[in-house]
Amino acid sequence: MRSGPFRVALATSFAFATGILIPLPLRASDEIPPSKTDLLQHAQAALAVLPTQYSLTLHTHRDGGGFHAWQRFVTVSSLVEYESASGDGRFYSLAWALLADRRGLDGNDDFLWVAEADLDMAAIMTDKLSQQHAIQDAETIFKQIATQYWDETCGGGVWWDHARTYKNAITNELFLDVAARLQNVTGRSDYKNWAERTWRWFSESGMISPSHAVNDGLAHHCHNNGGPPYSYNQGVVLDALLHLFAITGKKPLLDEATRIAEEALAAGTTQSNGFREAEAPMTVDSQIFRGIFVRAFGHLVPALPPGPKRARLSSWLKDESRALWKNRFQQTHFNATWEKAPQQPTAQAQITAANLFVAAASLPNDATQ
Repeated sequence: MRSGPFRVALATSFAFATGILIPLPLRASDEIPPSKTDLLQHAQAALAVLPTQYSLTLHTHRDGGGFHAWQRFVTVSSLVEYESASGDGRFYSLAWALLADRRGLDGNDDFLWVAEADLDMAAIMTDKLSQQHAIQDAETIFKQIATQYWDETCGGGVWWDHARTYKNAITNELFLDVAARLQNVTGRSDYKNWAERTWRWFSESGMISPSHAVNDGLAHHCHNNGGPPYSYNQGVVLDALLHLFAITGKKPLLDEATRIAEEALAAGTTQSNGFREAEAPMTVDSQIFRGIFVRAFGHLVPALPPGPKRARLSSWLKDESRALWKNRFQQTHFNATWEKAPQQPTAQAQITAANLFVAAASLPNDATQ
């Protein structure tokens, strides 16, 4: 009988040789609640796979492959999130290279993801000139969309596409969030005015259902089209409301963000306490949705006052992060579904896993109280 270490080495060699990833056996340490340091190490391990195994994938600039151009900028924001939480700058050069690659962008939402990444990078830049250039780039994107793609069709809002065929949630949530963030970094009141105007329109547009689920967009008759409440739609609006709350101090914004988060968990939680997307099977786009959601969710929880709601939301993050770590494969790969099977590791799965671990690591010590 071969020793245990030999069997682990043999399994690892098999994984490298065949491309088949093998679930790791549970270890005693997996049953111990992870510390903040543990969680950040988990995030680092998930992200470390990106430059070694997905370097070409991250620069994909044509649809039809396993990664879409807009997801490159979500990756930038995720790398920055990790650095901000950990102080570890090992992925800075990767984030910078991804931010500079603008190939393959299409709709207004794509460019607003760039603006979000600009502002995230600016927050960790030490060179003031580079920081200012990043903020100015975000301003240029915002102004172009505000000038060319906001109109009074359906009472307001910006168009998703340049052909002006669809007004949807994600584009307007991003537009709102970028406006609020630009007011914060520039101090200019016109950005605050845009943010408040956008939220007034969005909150009355019908895209938020009576249960506080954010649907995909508006039909041609300007009513909720009943599109799936994708998890990233529930996430981006959390950040947007938090940033709007920060510049206005209006508590109802925080209350609405909490209701949206609670509804997202109620709708997405499975019988086994996992988390499902609004549509299955996952597409290339939706494989990264939950990473966007949990990153914003991790911003919301610390902003809530102590109490049962914060405790419940915090516990969900902790439980999901522990379950996901147990479901990892050899070489610290993950599934986009966060489940053990089927084995379908992707770059998006690594990013969503890292975002979950960082969100759980960022919880205050008394978050479950």
